[in-house]
Amino acid sequence: MLVTGSILLCQLLMLLCPVYAGFYGSDTAVINLTPKTFKSEIYDTNYTSVVEFYAEWCGHCKNLRPHYTKAAKSLKGVAKVAAVRCDDDSNQPLCARYNVKGYPTLKLFRPNVKVPSSPLIEDYDGGRTAKAIVDTVLSKISNKVRRLKAEDVQPWIDESNVPKVLLFHNDANTPPMYKGLAIDYAGSINFGIVRKSEKLASKEYGVTKFPTIVIITTDEEGDHRHIYSGELKKEPLYEYLSAFGTPVEGTRAPKKQKKAKQASKPLQHEEL
Repeated sequence: MLVTGSILLCQLLMLLCPVYAGFYGSDTAVINLTPKTFKSEIYDTNYTSVVEFYAEWCGHCKNLRPHYTKAAKSLKGVAKVAAVRCDDDSNQPLCARYNVKGYPTLKLFRPNVKVPSSPLIEDYDGGRTAKAIVDTVLSKISNKVRRLKAEDVQPWIDESNVPKVLLFHNDANTPPMYKGLAIDYAGSINFGIVRKSEKLASKEYGVTKFPTIVIITTDEEGDHRHIYSGELKKEPLYEYLSAFGTPVEGTRAPKKQKKAKQASKPLQHEEL
C-alpha cells in the first residue's frame, strides 16, 4: 500500500507541476553544449558564436536568461547562440579550459580565415540585454555580401561563373538574414546587394518592388535571371537556393515549409 501511495503521489505532482525542461529547454533557440559537442558546434563552423557559461543556481544567470533566449531567437540562422552549464560536473573541465571564474561569463567565437577550426576568441563585454547581445554579435560577423552600385553589377557577375544572388533593397544596411545565407553558401554562390537609389540597376533588372531578389546564372549562352517570388525568410530562401549551389557542410537544413507566398514585408530580425 505504501508503494502504491507513493506512485500515486508522484503522478499527482507531475500533473500539478510542469515538467522541468532545463535552464534552456528545447523550446528556445539556445544550443546546449557539452564537451562532446563543443568542437563541432563552435569550432567547425563558418558562423560567429556567442557562448554563455552559467550555473543554474546563479541569480545573475537567471536574470540574463530571458534576454539571452530572446537574442537567440533573433540571431537564429545568422549566428550561433549557445550555453554551457558549469555546475554540471561533466562540463567543469570545459569551463576551466576557457578560464571561467564567474557566472554568467559570455565569450565570442569568430571564424579564423587563416586557421580553419581555430576560431578567434574574445570576452564579451557588451550589455546584458537582448538588443545589446544581438547588436554586438552582428557587429562581429564577417560580411560576405558585396555592396554594389549600378555600374558594378555586370563586372561583378562577370568575375566568375558561380551563381549570383542580387538583393535590391530599400535599406542602407544589409539584412542579417541575407548575411547568414551568404555564410551558408560561401564558395558556392556569391551574394550582392543594390540599394533602391541605384535606379539604373533596378531598371535593368525590371525591379519595381523592394526588396526583390534576383538569381543570376551563367552558361555558354550568357546570363539567365531568375526572380525569387517566395517568402523573404531564411528557411524558404535556403531551400530555394539549394537548386543553384551547395551549402557549406554542417549548415542546418531548413524545416519543411508550406507553399511560399509572395512577400511584401521588409527583411527583419524576427524573420530570421
